[in-house]
Amino acid sequence: MTGKRGRPSAAEAGARDERVVDVVVAVLTGEGLEALTLDRVSAEAHVAKRTLYTVFGDRAGLVRAAVRRQHAYLGDAGDGAADLRSAARGILRHLLGDEAVGVHRAITGAAALHPLLAREFYEEGPARAQGFLAAHLPADAPVSPALLFTALLGEPHRRRLLGLAVTPSLPEIDAQVDEVLRAFGLGSSDPARQGQESSSS
Repeated sequence: MTGKRGRPSAAEAGARDERVVDVVVAVLTGEGLEALTLDRVSAEAHVAKRTLYTVFGDRAGLVRAAVRRQHAYLGDAGDGAADLRSAARGILRHLLGDEAVGVHRAITGAAALHPLLAREFYEEGPARAQGFLAAHLPADAPVSPALLFTALLGEPHRRRLLGLAVTPSLPEIDAQVDEVLRAFGLGSSDPARQGQESSSS
């Protein structure tokens, strides 16, 4: 039998960290950045404050972990195996969801008071997403990763941030991706869809 003071297994540590991020996301999306403290996370996640410092560092580290979860697609296909369309779909599926929108609102709302945290949010989130797109763009692509990222999010993301739209369905995300790719002359990277488009033309 393992003693209570022993080192947690990898699975236990992973579950603990997910529990911590759950609390961080809940506080950020529900109350904003100012409500996020290590004392609160420690109490609500049932994790010792010393452990939080060891694993996550300070409050910025907690936010960083929450932002990284919103960009989980980077781990799903970060090796470049996915095509451009799949990469774009992965980005929108994550960033148009409730968690990502809530975290985005919390950070942008506090950006003026916490510029360093805002910069870290950008580097951990949008900048990494653009790098992910860059890895999937053809060398002769007529658009930069930054412009493509902005176009993909576009009005759907703006409306989500303002609370004017619900999380889009997968078909709606597909339609947004295909419209943007066609606008930049990148077409569809999905062979099945390409065949459908060719047969219908």
